[in-house]
Amino acid sequence: MTLLNPFNLAVLKGGAGGALIQGLLQQPPGHHGPLLVKTGPAALSVRAGTLLGVGGRLVSFAVDTPVAMPALVAGSDYAVWVSAEGVATASSNFVAAPGAGDWRRLGGFHCAPGGNAPAQAGGDSTPSINEYSIWDLKWRPACRDPRGMTLVAGNFWADIYLLGVNHTVGGTSVFGATIADGSAPPKVPPNFGGDGAVAYPNCNWWVASEVMAAHGKRLPNYAEFAALAFGTTEATPVTWATDPVTTKLDAAHTSRWGVMQASGNMWCWGRDQGGGQQAASWAANTGGRGSTYLLPNAVLFGCYWSSGSDCGSRASYWSYSPAFSGNGVGARGVCDHLDLA
Repeated sequence: MTLLNPFNLAVLKGGAGGALIQGLLQQPPGHHGPLLVKTGPAALSVRAGTLLGVGGRLVSFAVDTPVAMPALVAGSDYAVWVSAEGVATASSNFVAAPGAGDWRRLGGFHCAPGGNAPAQAGGDSTPSINEYSIWDLKWRPACRDPRGMTLVAGNFWADIYLLGVNHTVGGTSVFGATIADGSAPPKVPPNFGGDGAVAYPNCNWWVASEVMAAHGKRLPNYAEFAALAFGTTEATPVTWATDPVTTKLDAAHTSRWGVMQASGNMWCWGRDQGGGQQAASWAANTGGRGSTYLLPNAVLFGCYWSSGSDCGSRASYWSYSPAFSGNGVGARGVCDHLDLA
């Protein structure tokens, strides 16, 4: 299995004439941000002033140009392609161009199953393009695969959805996926010896960290989690008070940036350690990868479905060892923001 890498900028390194034009991507004067702008719940435009090399030709957008849209499916990611004739089209296919001739992939976006939180009481249930999920070749997550991510406070990217069991197929952030936890552990990624079928024996801190590393991501620290979950309905668990099982819309716990099930659904492993530690003796607790001595606890964020009013964007629990695994503990990935403009 090969993780998606839609960013091949090798043409920038050499070649002449058409190759240099093909690699060109230029921001509008004075603009700093993505080259695609949301103009409606299911509408997008290429910003005026954008210059893009396509098939050895220079495509110039003199005015904001609407992107031709298919019927958007809630919970899906789309790539935006531009033809040598200057036609911009969205497609669910990130590999094959949407038509004949020369095309170049400019960027993409996520169509969310519900809207983002306008304040601190969650979002809504109206499907819409998440404006913070919009990316392009120079404004994007630093990881290989930009699908299913959203930009938090203009600073870092977070997975919109909780980690799923079959992350080796669609990535770590997929709508409608079975949530990876202690009862349904994630598959072992190929770069850590997996074959696409074998799963880990659990979903402890090491497993969650390793899975995220395989995708060029990491577990969030306390400050990052508090930021990505901002906008969720605070101090309120899910109304059904049971295991959510799958990644889905829970409007009350959608964040300002469109992070779904941001709190009150599953505990999420965090990068930080502290709050207590094991005894001053060696413990063989790493799944056969060496023993630990005075190992600190690892933090859990957000609370799960039975946590009551303890749930929230700053909720944290520091009493479990990294070796712990349970059916209420999952993971969510984050990565740095890459700004090449």
